[in-house]
Amino acid sequence: MSAFKPTLAVAADFAKLVYPVYASPKLDGIRCSVVDGKALTRSLKAIPNLHISSILSDPLFNGFDGELIIGSATDKAVYTNTVSSVMRVSGQPAFTYYVFDLHDMADTTFEFRFEQLKGLDFPSNFVLLRQTAIENEAELLAYEKQCVELGYEGVILRSPDAPYKYGRSTVNEGYLLKVKRFEDSEARVLGFEEEQFNGNEAQTNELGRTKRSSAKAGKVGKGTMGALIVRDIHSKVEFNIGTGFTAEQRSEWWDFFQSRDAGTVVDMPIVKYKFFPVGVKDAPRHPVYLGARSALDI
Repeated sequence: MSAFKPTLAVAADFAKLVYPVYASPKLDGIRCSVVDGKALTRSLKAIPNLHISSILSDPLFNGFDGELIIGSATDKAVYTNTVSSVMRVSGQPAFTYYVFDLHDMADTTFEFRFEQLKGLDFPSNFVLLRQTAIENEAELLAYEKQCVELGYEGVILRSPDAPYKYGRSTVNEGYLLKVKRFEDSEARVLGFEEEQFNGNEAQTNELGRTKRSSAKAGKVGKGTMGALIVRDIHSKVEFNIGTGFTAEQRSEWWDFFQSRDAGTVVDMPIVKYKFFPVGVKDAPRHPVYLGARSALDI
């Protein structure tokens, strides 16, 4: 058998879906597979946090495939919260390990593997990710709507007969598929733009709405980060990310740039962002900041 790689999802093509499928919420944490007594990220690097890795190194958990989450799985800041704890060596974060497959039974069907998981006794902070049987497109759309309303980023689909594939699934195989309206990517930070206060005189337009001129002369810097200037590490396209930040994160980025000594672009952080893929020509549409991305998880 070839060397282990975690199975990865590909975007679903509704026209090629073969029902029934199993559906579960798409989690936005850190992928974690337990291989030969070691807790590994999706890139097969050791989970840095010593507390988490020591717990997951128990031989009882060998073969588990799942997602590490810090806090609520539906928190808007779940990715940032998880990365900041899981990718730090020190600390004893309260984590949840959502288990969804067994990679060491690769030649069996997903349905069989999940039945084996259902028969296990899990620690209190382990959760067997619930799978919902979906019989048709109408049920899938309703399930997706429910997941998004709860705060999840989308849906993961699995074929009941799917083996555990080492590597990325394909649309035609249908082993592991994702349904999400936004796509994720990573970008290298190049610089920033300061957030501006628009001090231009307010005027009323033809619709009776207040508007202000965008003239630079009337704008004043607010002393915080307004947008990150980035370059996608895959497409190499440069653009700005100005949404998705909390006030605290904007302040942290401002402090980072103010305290930073001159260096090369290679030294700059990588961030994760999401964007709307429909209609993309050059720069991503509606990019939204999700958090700093650890090189160990790419």
